[in-house]
Amino acid sequence: MNNNDPDGIYYLGPVGSFSNEVADIFQGEKIPKKSITEVFNSINENSIGVVPIENSIEGPVHETLDNLFKNENIYVNYEIEKEIKLVLAVNPSVNSVDEIEVIYSHPHAINEARESLSKLNLTNFVPVESTSTAALYASRQKYSAALCSEYAAKLYGLKILYRDISDSINITRFIVISRKMTLDGNKTMIMFTIPHKPGSLYKVLEKFYRNNINLTMIYSRPLKSIPWQYYFYLEFEGSLKDENVKQALEEVRNEVNILRIKGSFSKLQYQALSFQG
Repeated sequence: MNNNDPDGIYYLGPVGSFSNEVADIFQGEKIPKKSITEVFNSINENSIGVVPIENSIEGPVHETLDNLFKNENIYVNYEIEKEIKLVLAVNPSVNSVDEIEVIYSHPHAINEARESLSKLNLTNFVPVESTSTAALYASRQKYSAALCSEYAAKLYGLKILYRDISDSINITRFIVISRKMTLDGNKTMIMFTIPHKPGSLYKVLEKFYRNNINLTMIYSRPLKSIPWQYYFYLEFEGSLKDENVKQALEEVRNEVNILRIKGSFSKLQYQALSFQG
């Protein structure tokens, strides 16, 4: 990718979302979208997208995987890991935790902090579509609170009562997508379908073993067009420039019905970075 200043950086919104925080490490106009699918549909030759692909608690993000499989000409260029730290933030009308009447948040966030909040005698939760939406609601309603990011709390003028209120460590892996395939990187992603007969998956995985390639992720998702048949999402160590990777993929082609190579990618650290492409 040779885009130092992409026309737009699309991300899963709304403003104040965790995807927004990750998108902010890139230079360029940030454009929120209502869904992961909308992010994919917005990508053009001079733009990039930032979407979550995997969570350390909830596992793979199905909407992201399905769109990667569906959109043949969208590729993965980078991955970024971000620890998801939740805060309990309140409307300025609240002076103490005892005055909180309702807490807004995404259902996953509520589950991640339920035990910690119960120790504060907080049990009146209202699920909403995102943690940033929760912050927006709390900013508009007296004696309300949001379970959200510190970023969203500050964005909507909330007071933070408690930081790091999650019950366990929660890390989300985001990917940067574009219409340009990258060949450099220490990991590669492919997606494929196989014949519906015994040994088909084994024959594919055997190619990586014989070429000394370490698999880091394998996951299956239903094909929407054929009930009870699946596509496979695979990540492995190595670059598309590596000879053993080239050899393995040539051998894999002979065993699959569909092979979609989503590119090689490297990890960006979550910090203030400029988009280098």
